[in-house]
Amino acid sequence: MPQPAATPFLKSPVFTGILFGVAAYTCWGLSPLYFRAASMMTPLELNAQRVLWAFLLCLGLLAATGKLALFGRVLRDRRLLAVLCLTAGLMLTNWLIFVYAIDRQQVMAVSLGYYINPLVAVLLGRIVLKERVSPLQWGLLGLVTAGVLVLVAAAESSVWLSLLIAFSWGFYALQRKRFPVDSLVGFTIEVMLLLPLALGYLAWHGGGALAQIAQAAAEARPWLGLLGLILLSGLVTTVPLVAFGAGQRRLTLASMGLLQYISPSLQFLLAVLLWGESFRLHHAIAFGCIWIAVIFYSLENWRRLRAG
Repeated sequence: MPQPAATPFLKSPVFTGILFGVAAYTCWGLSPLYFRAASMMTPLELNAQRVLWAFLLCLGLLAATGKLALFGRVLRDRRLLAVLCLTAGLMLTNWLIFVYAIDRQQVMAVSLGYYINPLVAVLLGRIVLKERVSPLQWGLLGLVTAGVLVLVAAAESSVWLSLLIAFSWGFYALQRKRFPVDSLVGFTIEVMLLLPLALGYLAWHGGGALAQIAQAAAEARPWLGLLGLILLSGLVTTVPLVAFGAGQRRLTLASMGLLQYISPSLQFLLAVLLWGESFRLHHAIAFGCIWIAVIFYSLENWRRLRAG
């Protein structure tokens, strides 16, 4: 039986971009599953492993995509290299807080941070880039602020994790927007800049989990599972970023803005339904404020998308 012909939309860059965007945000949303499974490593060691294996994987991807020459040109640009030093620090800060929060069973705080982040980006755009903020956006920022203040009033200590996640990633995205560079090339340089710290930390701790694998192999004890978790750290770190870059090239910012809430929504579901994190009245009020802001922010993006 002949198959129906694919519609033009299914072959379009927009459809491909949506697939890449959904893949990226789904990977980020489900990533707490990996970090909980790898909790035998401390947050510092886990991030050191991420830097090491992500760098090796990115080098392979640069070679496969023919971007090694571009990589070399960016390395020789002192201005861009200085910016990437800053973004590497912001990225590491975000990673450390992210893994620390998951290790402390505060996945809901992670979710809240990424719900807040897009509106933090609006605020930073207004302050730093002098971008216009509509009255509706100011109102939504006020609603998010009210939700955060509810958590502060309830003495919810994890709210600071949420704010650190939101602002560290917000400043990271701001700098990458001000000084654009190919996403894969930029990320490779960022992890390369962090590599001495990662290798130094692993050496200081005698190789960390890698030493445990060597010892287990020498004693004929199981070691493949731990090796798999270590190697996965590079994939978990790099694959969503590459997918995000591919989606961002094919979609408008408004379109990506509509997809970005996949990630915190999945994290929230994991926190409440899988790991049974506490969800009390003050959480309901705070998340309610933020969800309302998210809905109206998404509707505004959708209106701009339709108008464009």
